[in-house]
Amino acid sequence: MRRPTSTATFGARALTGFTVTLATLALVGCGAQPVGAPAPIAGDTPRSDNTISAVQSSPDVTAGGSDDFSSITLVEIATLDQPVDAASRVSDAAVYFVSRTGTIHRFVDGTFAPNAVLDISDLTEGDGERGLLGLSFSPDGATAYINYTDTSGDTTIASLAVDVDGTFDRASLRTLLTIEQPYRNHNAGDIVVEPSGTLLVPMGDGGSADDPLRVSLDTSSPLGKVLRVNPRDGSVTMVAKGLRNPWRVDLFDDRLWLADVGQNQWEEVSVLDGVSQRRGVPLSSSSAGASSAGNATDIADFGWSAYEANDRFNTDQSSPSHIGPVVAYQHGDDGCSVSGGAIGVSGALQGRYVFADYCSGRVWSIPTDTASPTMTLHFDGLDAPSAVVRANNDLFILSLSGTIWKLNA
Repeated sequence: MRRPTSTATFGARALTGFTVTLATLALVGCGAQPVGAPAPIAGDTPRSDNTISAVQSSPDVTAGGSDDFSSITLVEIATLDQPVDAASRVSDAAVYFVSRTGTIHRFVDGTFAPNAVLDISDLTEGDGERGLLGLSFSPDGATAYINYTDTSGDTTIASLAVDVDGTFDRASLRTLLTIEQPYRNHNAGDIVVEPSGTLLVPMGDGGSADDPLRVSLDTSSPLGKVLRVNPRDGSVTMVAKGLRNPWRVDLFDDRLWLADVGQNQWEEVSVLDGVSQRRGVPLSSSSAGASSAGNATDIADFGWSAYEANDRFNTDQSSPSHIGPVVAYQHGDDGCSVSGGAIGVSGALQGRYVFADYCSGRVWSIPTDTASPTMTLHFDGLDAPSAVVRANNDLFILSLSGTIWKLNA
């Protein structure tokens, strides 16, 4: 998401401020904490006046009102304070919605549970691009992984045990990784779990504007990368670089779809293919530097800030192996901040990547089996869509203003 950038700047080589802390044994927040957060408002049953039909035409992209897509609707199912993510776990009918303020809420049978299943509002500040930003579950559903900025603004990856009833055990919270953030923005914030149980964590370029510290392509920094974190031994590797602010990602069929928020002209959707086969480069446990093991050529390169989409950007940066976006759209009527994105697994949107724009409120999809896909517009003018997510095989669109829609296809 886009927010006003800081006016402060640092020198292009001032990398000493970047530290990575691996804490595989440290316990945080010892002792159980109350989770009696104010209950969000849930709609009991969808009403016809809460249903939004697909657009019928668009001058800029393929119309959403075709025979294939005209039946797609959005149904408002609930409201929550600043929803930014959702996740589900195996053998659980509930969807877990994340509030940027620091709480997670269990939604099942059309309503929210009366209390938050997790409240870490004392550990974070949900303001601007900071807060509790991402949630995912282990393959067996017994562990939750969260991505949040701590009270100093630094990215924190942590794990918690989850009870059978879906309650998170706050006393079990364990910090796996902490990454210092030099500015308030471009924290990214998503987190996904691979089938092997390792975590993929997208990182923004640290913030301000124009990649002032030139870190996105620099493998001595974790910023602007996709990191693989092994929660069992604490190891961290870099599998991709050259990202600006990959706010939401989706792992599907061994492909990681990244919605990367742009700078001056372009919003991008990129794909990291063959994720499980990518070795990456180990990250040192003592600093942000790459260790001697591995090779920089093992890291996929998405080009920022040498490129914005396919346009040259910072001419002092080099990206000879730049991987261009699958799709990119220019700032203007289509918007200014991509809010991706998830793959549909059923109905008219099966096998299509669905994403939105925070500024314009437009929602599109693209086929995932085409090298140069065309964007199909489905909805226009939604209020501040912050994310499109998949949970329990359903697609949801979240508005930072509070509305949660289910996408029926």
